[in-house]
Amino acid sequence: MSDVSPDAVLGALLGTAVGDALGMPIEGLSHQNVRTYYKGIKEYRDDDQRGDLEAGQWTDDTQMTFALARALAAHPAAPDRWPDAAAEAYVALRPEARRWGQTTTTAVDRLAEGASPSASGVPDRPTDGAAMRAAPLGAWWAARDADRAEAFAAIRPVLAVTHHHPVALVAGWGQAAAVRRLLPHSPDALSREAFWDGLLDTTRWAEARLEADDRVSRRLAALADRLDAFPLDLRDACDGVGVRADEAWPYACAMVARRPHLLENTLLSGINVGGDADTTGAMMGAMLGALHGWTAFPDEWKDGLEDAGRLEDEAQAFIDALL
Repeated sequence: MSDVSPDAVLGALLGTAVGDALGMPIEGLSHQNVRTYYKGIKEYRDDDQRGDLEAGQWTDDTQMTFALARALAAHPAAPDRWPDAAAEAYVALRPEARRWGQTTTTAVDRLAEGASPSASGVPDRPTDGAAMRAAPLGAWWAARDADRAEAFAAIRPVLAVTHHHPVALVAGWGQAAAVRRLLPHSPDALSREAFWDGLLDTTRWAEARLEADDRVSRRLAALADRLDAFPLDLRDACDGVGVRADEAWPYACAMVARRPHLLENTLLSGINVGGDADTTGAMMGAMLGALHGWTAFPDEWKDGLEDAGRLEDEAQAFIDALL
């Protein structure tokens, strides 16, 4: 498995669920309302506003990430089968869908009606759903040590099962690249400059191949000299932290690069800015988990996470099958 530790892969997958569950109650709230209604998120909380989910429960971000992990693990040596396997796994989740966004819901409904994975996406909304579930793809890439072209050929069709917009695909590719880059490192050994330069390079590369505009790489470039700013300043530099891929994913990356050695503080600080907090939390949780490993997460976050034992078993099965 090259130089990637199983604990780091567990961290990337389970960190997705932790970040999702922490951000769940404040999904869609402004920073001001996060402070007003919750006094800031410091631990798992019930969703008092919607009343649909309880402390430690997660949303579509975790559902889709682990469905993808199961799909990849079912065909560990056949990336060409991953899109169909992912489509089947997503359709199977439909009866228990949790807060699925419009893009994912429409795509999966079309899959359930018999559309092929390559024709299932909704191209006109550059949402970041493709990015939040990319941790398993980044783990496969790191363990296989594939070159960029080979990785792109395997990863792009999987992301496109539910997201066709080039900007969403660039962000999903970027998240996979971020997880792949962080997995072999420890917090002390990570070069922030090299990490950021790598993200900028690989997003520009993907934009060229997808014939996408440069909004994702442009946002990363604009953040390069502001990584020590306060979280609200980073939010403003991204023009928000909503569901748009060119906002939420660069912001998540900037928060991780800002303080990569602080797992708890970094994750909570990013979530408490508000916006699409469960998704930014899931993406930050995956990156921080890849860097720190699952053992570094607080016991209360492990113990309070919904179905933590099952998720850990599924993540371990993914490691055993694919890595």
